[in-house]
Amino acid sequence: MKKFLLVLLFCIAAFADGEPGIPALVELVSGTKQAAHFLGIENDTVSLGGTIQGKFTVIRIPKDRFKRIVDEKGNDLLAIPDSSSATVSDSAAIQDTSVNDSSAFTVSEPTFLDSVETRHIFISFERRSSDSTLADQLEQLIIRLLKESGTPTTTLSRTKFSNCNDASCIKDSLIAHGAASAYIGRITAARTPDSVAVQMTRFVAEDSTKYATFAAQMNLSAIHSMSDALSKNKLSGFVAQLQGDTLASKRVEASGKSYVRIETTPDGANISIRDREDICKSPCTFAITDTAKVEIFSYWGMDTQLWGARTSVKPIPGDTAKISLRLKRIRPELLVNTIPEGAEIFAGSAPLTKSTKPIGHSPGKFPVYEPGFSTIQIRKAGFRDTMLTVYAAPTEITDVSVELSPITNKQELSLQEEWLHERKKNTIGKTLMGTSIAPILLGALFTYLAYTDYDDADNIKQELDRPAAGGENFKAKAKENKDLVESGDRKMIIGGSLLGGGILLLGIGFVLTF
Repeated sequence: MKKFLLVLLFCIAAFADGEPGIPALVELVSGTKQAAHFLGIENDTVSLGGTIQGKFTVIRIPKDRFKRIVDEKGNDLLAIPDSSSATVSDSAAIQDTSVNDSSAFTVSEPTFLDSVETRHIFISFERRSSDSTLADQLEQLIIRLLKESGTPTTTLSRTKFSNCNDASCIKDSLIAHGAASAYIGRITAARTPDSVAVQMTRFVAEDSTKYATFAAQMNLSAIHSMSDALSKNKLSGFVAQLQGDTLASKRVEASGKSYVRIETTPDGANISIRDREDICKSPCTFAITDTAKVEIFSYWGMDTQLWGARTSVKPIPGDTAKISLRLKRIRPELLVNTIPEGAEIFAGSAPLTKSTKPIGHSPGKFPVYEPGFSTIQIRKAGFRDTMLTVYAAPTEITDVSVELSPITNKQELSLQEEWLHERKKNTIGKTLMGTSIAPILLGALFTYLAYTDYDDADNIKQELDRPAAGGENFKAKAKENKDLVESGDRKMIIGGSLLGGGILLLGIGFVLTF
């Protein structure tokens, strides 16, 4: 569940021994931690270095964005005097090189993030493949309305942030590079199958450590999405809400902005509000436009273990509400019910294949390891597939009920039946391949035992071939030799049959699977 918040520090990794600078642990005010090479401070700007694609590269970040920089001995490197000629006299000092001589290093090529400073950035919608057309149309309209309201935006594709898994990471990357504001949204399935939900959050940088947040959401008809968005000024109201131009936000503005300060034990917990993306990591302060009580969740996780807490806060106009939370062990769950029952539940939004395994059947209760928005797909023979994006609260059971729609189109039904047939073949094939392991192993064992009997019989035969007087001992040896040969023959027949059967099962299973 670790979320790296800044693209800058993603690039600094895999440092080689002997490179300029002091190996150090860097921690930003946002909570991000990363190893880097400290090169010095000049004009309130910290220089860090690292190897990127085989070249030593220097990046520079304002000093006030760092919480601390310490070397391997725990020394505070931020306390080094700000000077263009300053050097660090320590066992880890830079090898006869000025830490601020930029000519000594290779400067990284500019990236798309270098051009976002002071700009208003619009990130393309996160969407399902079925919503691509709607997303493109809405993006153009929203961008046009923002421009008419006096806020021209620069559009960036979400795919550029391949290292970010959520909106919080994208937002922090943009704000860290000096963006004036960021518009980040998504299109998901609403609670009812015949509608879609459009959600967007606007982050406005107030300084390097604090930003205001404005969120807007609207539900649209899945069939008549655009006409629904344009009716009754719904889309205009959506944009106005993002700009903070609502009755509620105006009342807050009249009496001063409201802020919430969250501190948790331990630090570093994700902070979120119901049905919204994560806002920040504790300890943090964020702006809020709601005037009624707001339910706030905090959670912190490692692997499959989660700790969290929940509280409600009444915003104080013009002031900051301070909250301290102690995290406790939590076990959030997602309870899925369908009508009719017996539907298969799949995790994620990736297209289903014949090899995709369901996480269970409805009704079913499933553990949640990453609270927040989760996408599930529901499939049952004879009914249309349903994809839902639901908000899984960190500290409670989230109940989801879905009424499935029967398939009436013959072609659609035929495609589903074909998929079910292929999936059944795949399941049988894998079962046969798994079953073939036992007879193959047993066959190999019996074959080995047969050869062992043949070797013993051959040794006795060599003894019998030596000149010796007959007698009872000779007859006993001859009988033992015969018994060993017959035992080897039986074991060889059994082993060969098992090997043949196992290989046959493996072959059939392979054909059915692939």
